[in-house]
Amino acid sequence: MKNWMVFHASTVDTSTVSVHDSGTDVDMCAFPADSLIAIAARNGAIEMTFKDTGKLYPGAVSNGGDDEVDVAIEATRVSIDVSNANIPTAIKSIIAVINQHPHGDGLLLFDEVNSVYPGALNSTICTAIAIERTTTNIAVATA
Repeated sequence: MKNWMVFHASTVDTSTVSVHDSGTDVDMCAFPADSLIAIAARNGAIEMTFKDTGKLYPGAVSNGGDDEVDVAIEATRVSIDVSNANIPTAIKSIIAVINQHPHGDGLLLFDEVNSVYPGALNSTICTAIAIERTTTNIAVATA
């Protein structure tokens, strides 16, 4: 069985959607931990990128009949607001959890609503979560 990462950004309600380019109203989701392909720091947050987590199957691309342009689907990105000083601790903690030091109940849970985080993370370190599951196509010119 795969390990999963659960992200609970806000209350699930009548405005909840599963996909939105900016993450608006994508309140909760889960992804297999082995889909995580990158964790990066940015000013005030960490971003985790997951492969093969969109609504389309991997490799679902179309060139729309134009041999010069291919269309790719963006990966899912989860942003967790973290103060710059705490970013190294947050990234190291996430990696420790993924590398078999999971949350006490075995769940990789990032729950902003109930202030529950894996490893040494807590609501003082992680202050917000945004889940951006996009439907945007990206045009990529081929050489």
